[in-house]
Amino acid sequence: MAILAVPLLLLTGFSAPAVAVISPTGRLPTAPTTFHTYASLVSELQNLSRAHPSLLTVTSIGSSWETTQGLANRSLFAAEVRVPGGTKKDVLFMGLHHAEEWISLEVVVYLLRYVLLNAGNDSRVDAILARANLWFVPLVNPDGLEYARLNDSTWRKNRRDNGDGTFGVDLNRNYGYMWGDGGFGASTSDREYRGTGPFSEPESQAIRDFALAHPPVLSLSYHSAGQWILYPWSYTRLPTPDDDRLSNFAVEMADANGYQVLQEGRATHVNPGNSDDWLYATLGAAPFTFEVGLDFNSQNANSIGAVVRNNVEPALRGSEMALGLRNWRFDMGRVTPAALIAVAAVGAVSSVYFVHRWRRVRRDNSALRTP
Repeated sequence: MAILAVPLLLLTGFSAPAVAVISPTGRLPTAPTTFHTYASLVSELQNLSRAHPSLLTVTSIGSSWETTQGLANRSLFAAEVRVPGGTKKDVLFMGLHHAEEWISLEVVVYLLRYVLLNAGNDSRVDAILARANLWFVPLVNPDGLEYARLNDSTWRKNRRDNGDGTFGVDLNRNYGYMWGDGGFGASTSDREYRGTGPFSEPESQAIRDFALAHPPVLSLSYHSAGQWILYPWSYTRLPTPDDDRLSNFAVEMADANGYQVLQEGRATHVNPGNSDDWLYATLGAAPFTFEVGLDFNSQNANSIGAVVRNNVEPALRGSEMALGLRNWRFDMGRVTPAALIAVAAVGAVSSVYFVHRWRRVRRDNSALRTP
C-alpha cells in the first residue's frame, strides 16, 4: 500500500453530486461472474479467434519465467483487432502486471469482447478501427497469476528464483527507463524488487519487444485498485514536457467514470522502472495506468461486472483522443470552478491537476495501492 499525498487547494461552497458513470455507445457484452485462470484465458482467446477470423489474430509474444526454466508452458498473448485499409497506428491495452490484481485482466478481456461485438455495428468503434490496430495483452504475469490463485492470493511479483531463498521480481519496476533510480527496489525480499537489471525478466522483455515492433500511440495499463487514472512521470514528482496533454487526456477519460487523476510520481513514493515511463520516454506513447476497482479487493467476483463496464467509455475516449477523433484540450468553459480542486507545485514548476466536480476531496490522505 502507498498513501496518496497531494497538496490540495480546497474550494468550498460547491456540492459534490454522486458519480455519474457514462455508458458507451454500442452493445455491452455479458460480464463474467468468475475470474479467469491462465487456461481459461487461453481457451477464450482461441474461441474468440475462431468466432472472428477476419477481425482477430492471437499471437504469442513471449514466455514467462517458469517456461524459460522448463517448469511450465505459459505464454504471453497479444490479441490484435484489425480491419483492412491503409496504414494504421497502434493502441495497446495491458492487464495483470501484478499477480494479485485479478480484476485488471478482466477489464482487458472485456474491452476485447466489446470491440469484437461492436465492430461493424457502432460508428465510434468503426472510426477507431479505421485509424488503429487495437492490441490486447490481458496477462503480463501468467506465472504470478497461477501462484496467487493456488497458493498465495497476496502474491505480487513473477516467480523468478532469486537464488537466495526469495522469489519474484516486480515486473512493473523492471522496465528500462530510470530503472532502479535512487536505489529503489534493490532488496530481493522487497515486494517491489526491481530485478538484477533493466528488462531482466522474460515477461518485461516480451512487452518491450512487442512495443518496439508496434509502437503504441496510446497505452492503457490496468492495475488495482482505488479508482485512479495515473500518468507519467512515475520516477519523479516533476512533470513531463507533455504534462498538459497527458493530464488533459486523463481528465477527459476520468470524466466518463468518475475516477480521480494524478501524476503518478506524486503518490507517496516514486516508481522508477515502470511501463508508463518507458513507453513515454522511449516511444513517445501517451501511457496511463488505471487503478480499477470499487475498493482495494480486486479479487471480489461480485464487483467484476461494474468494474469492467465502467472502464469501456474511458478506453474509447482515450483511443479517440490519441487518434485525432476527439479534442483532448480541456475546455474550462464547460466546467464549474468546483472541478479545479488541486494545485501542486514543485520548485518553480506548477502543475494543475483536475479531479472532477462530482468527486469529494479526500481529506484524510486516501490509500492508493502502488501501481
